[in-house]
Amino acid sequence: MTRESIRDKTILVVGLARSGCAVGALLRRHGARVIGVDDAPAAELTAAWEAEQLSAVADQAFDEIHPGGDWSFLEERTVNAVALSPGVPTSHPRVAALAAAGLPVLGELEWAARFCPATLIAITGTNGKSTTTELAAHLARVAGWTAEALGNVGRPLSLCADELDPEAVAVVEVSSFQLETIATFCPRVGVVLNLAPDHLDRYENLAAYYAAKRRLAEAIAPGGTFVCWTGCAEARDWPTPGRTTLFGAREEGAEVFLADGNLWVPGAGQPEPLIAVEELSLRSAPNLLNAAAAVAALLPLQPGPERLAAGLRSFTGLPHRQQIVGRLGEVRFVDDSKATNVAAVCAGLAGFAQGVVLIAGGRGKGEDYRLLREGIDPVRAVIVIGEEGPAIAAALAGVVPVHQADSLAGAVAEAARLAAPAGTVLLSPACASFDMFRNYRQRGRAFQDAARALGASPGGDE
Repeated sequence: MTRESIRDKTILVVGLARSGCAVGALLRRHGARVIGVDDAPAAELTAAWEAEQLSAVADQAFDEIHPGGDWSFLEERTVNAVALSPGVPTSHPRVAALAAAGLPVLGELEWAARFCPATLIAITGTNGKSTTTELAAHLARVAGWTAEALGNVGRPLSLCADELDPEAVAVVEVSSFQLETIATFCPRVGVVLNLAPDHLDRYENLAAYYAAKRRLAEAIAPGGTFVCWTGCAEARDWPTPGRTTLFGAREEGAEVFLADGNLWVPGAGQPEPLIAVEELSLRSAPNLLNAAAAVAALLPLQPGPERLAAGLRSFTGLPHRQQIVGRLGEVRFVDDSKATNVAAVCAGLAGFAQGVVLIAGGRGKGEDYRLLREGIDPVRAVIVIGEEGPAIAAALAGVVPVHQADSLAGAVAEAARLAAPAGTVLLSPACASFDMFRNYRQRGRAFQDAARALGASPGGDE
């Protein structure tokens, strides 16, 4: 179903959170009749829209709404296609039945791309997606393009897809959930940052999770570019219609790499230094790779080295990602609430020396927490919270002292006591937030509030 053919068609949006509201509004702007359905009760939906400032979008998105898992309207409605929010799996019984009946089931990303004339850069991976997406968009803006960071960073592509100019650049963070439901999505550049176990509460096994990510390599436009990390053996050999550009280790074939204190890019016949690492505001190991990936993603657009370097110097990072948010004497409070899987926690811990008191726990994704032992060297104690607290405690028993807290505020208070006189309190949960909070952002803000309540003064990045 093309953008021209949706007028006067009835499209069912399944899942009415941020992406569902955005795609509903997009389709309705272009003449479709939009029905929304969600398993959540009406009061819960309304509260979520208010909390996420979605009420205005929701008002414009639907001709009718059926909350509380009420699908009885299908008995008297003819639906022409389905727009699926990424949080709803294609295995949902009602969705699967509609697909079996022959209805197109397409995700929010797929619908949005059909209305988007801008150059698309799509970024996926297990960790680092949001930072790399924002950085790539920032580099594009500094280089002179109108550029937007969209997708999982918080603003769905559907919100503005049809408003972007053909000369604009849309840098889109895409998840495995979104890639499950693409069909004609065809970015000029696609980036796979890394792969590690994640979302095993949704996927049957790790291979199924990786297979969803692989769809990005397969979707790249002919003549486009597939960007991949040299350290990602699973993805670097994926077939793609585009050209493959590697970032990471020079000895493993990377064209964008870090060496001798510089970030290097292809030059006239040989590599050339783009910028000294000491000029970057974010210099942790994960963020250096993020910078290399963002540069590699922009190179096909030929932005010019001087502008790339200027963009790298001026980028200051994102909230809730290794963000220093407070100091109490010599104790630092670091908000890494976005670290929702084990690999992200271990990568973040690699940037610390000693004296870390780690706060971890939340709602699980089916991971093996024993893998946290691989990054535990800088940690002097762990405070566990939430549904997965007992499982994390069991996995780390005998390796590091573990304490249980009933709330995040209680965990922060205990961690501050253990971190004194000069350690780091690190919120890096290895879990989703949904057992205690609406999302990782609310969890991060609660962490910051708890630090302030102890008397911590605001602290900036180093």
